[in-house]
Amino acid sequence: MATSEVAGVRIARIAPADLGAYKALRDEALRLHPDAFDSDIESEQARPPESFIGRLGLGEPLGGSFLLGAWVDRQMVGMIGLERQSMQKLRHSAELNSMMVRPAFTGHGVGRLLMEACIAEARKAIGLEQIILRVSTSSSSAIRLYENAGFKSCGVIPHALRLVDGPGQIRYFDKMTMVLML
Repeated sequence: MATSEVAGVRIARIAPADLGAYKALRDEALRLHPDAFDSDIESEQARPPESFIGRLGLGEPLGGSFLLGAWVDRQMVGMIGLERQSMQKLRHSAELNSMMVRPAFTGHGVGRLLMEACIAEARKAIGLEQIILRVSTSSSSAIRLYENAGFKSCGVIPHALRLVDGPGQIRYFDKMTMVLML
């Protein structure tokens, strides 16, 4: 995939050498937005950057699995991932995950650029027909971004995430499932 430059933002596939920056941004996302991700920072922070090599899609001959990064100068300021299903009956589908833009760069179109690049790359994958994602219903800006990219809601999972903030302090978050037909 060729890189693209728009207003000083470069979008490109994340390479093995970028996994340290990806891991740092991912950990920041898990810390700042525990309601947005299924993974939790406590379980994930000890995970080494190299453990994410499979997410790069290097062994996916048909395409549809990759990580994209958004850089301003040499700093990774955003990321998005797509993971193609591995089971034969589900190979026409991929899951969008790991969407994050650093707070200082939100509202400047970085998320839109990442989404456009992700969809463009997904369209190159042989036999890929749809992208599915789950988003917290409380994240109206993320839902708007996905809707503007063409995703449609197809259901809500109540209490999909359970966060324990302390003894007797439990919060639940509903997740909306959305789909984009390629």
